[in-house]
Amino acid sequence: MTKSPKIVRRALNLQAQTITDAETEIRLTVKNEYLRRTPKFLIDEKVKKIIARAVKELTSETLKRNTAVSLVAFYNAQYNEIRRVPIVYYAILPSLVELLNAKGMRRKMPVQSLKREGVTISGEYVDMPHANVYGVPLKEFTEDVRKRVQATVDNLIKQTAKDPDDITGRNSLRNKAEMQVRYEKHLTDISGLKASGVRLVICSTHTDCSERCRPWQGKVYSLDGTSGTTGDGRNYQPLENATDVYYTTKSGKTYKNGLLGFNCRHYLVEYENGLRFGKQSEAEERKEYAITERQREYERDIRRYKVEAIEKRGNDEQGYKRAVESYKRLTNEYIEFSKAHGRAYYKSRMRII
Repeated sequence: MTKSPKIVRRALNLQAQTITDAETEIRLTVKNEYLRRTPKFLIDEKVKKIIARAVKELTSETLKRNTAVSLVAFYNAQYNEIRRVPIVYYAILPSLVELLNAKGMRRKMPVQSLKREGVTISGEYVDMPHANVYGVPLKEFTEDVRKRVQATVDNLIKQTAKDPDDITGRNSLRNKAEMQVRYEKHLTDISGLKASGVRLVICSTHTDCSERCRPWQGKVYSLDGTSGTTGDGRNYQPLENATDVYYTTKSGKTYKNGLLGFNCRHYLVEYENGLRFGKQSEAEERKEYAITERQREYERDIRRYKVEAIEKRGNDEQGYKRAVESYKRLTNEYIEFSKAHGRAYYKSRMRII
């Protein structure tokens, strides 16, 4: 009789959540404290505490080192970017936009707000002596301020904490956390099986399997380096044949990245005669893999719009509202897409704090 183990899909791991929370806290701290005109050394202290708390909560030594380096770099990038625009521009932009669209007595409040920031309005012209601005048309000045603030906000949105081991700069620290935790769990599980005296194991199968793991999934392996045939006629080989596949990064670091490598969701269970995981056609596997990739795309887009909402709130109310509407719409689409394809969905993969 064929036995079929249950396949499990998991939510975002707690270490990745810790890193995501810290990244968003740093983002909010830089924005809020800079706009409050908080001295840099005080912002440094606040961010230092955020990073220290995150590092303390992590259990992976590799992630502790990576996080300490990456979050400092992220903080510096955020601070250097936000200060590219004079701080007063962030303060006056909402009032300029309001004034541009106001008539009669409704112009009084934005004019007074601008005056407190050293901006004088004479009819449809702007004077801002401390920025060497004199007699510039209101519409022209507003558009210039809007463009400069928007360019900086767009850059702030794009910035993320990066994997310091990835020289290409494409991999985020959050993704590194997911991959590292899975990798370390695989090592722990294998050690546990060996310590329990297990000799033969079988690898799980996933319909959404990657090309890297497809040749190895569903097969039987030994943990003692031997090859042979099981009691029910299945061939087995050393697990190392599947796992010890190496690749070298552009930075010159070499990693094992075969079966059970970084980001691999397969797992091993002790083999018993008759034990098998379900086998799908290659076409079905590719179809399921595409569904998984679409889920991840939804999650990335939802997080991106949430970050956009954070950065645009207070300086671009229309942009803020669009971002909120977008992540709410995509959240509903993501849930419906997951349900339609019989997949689990996780709030943890959509959250940023």
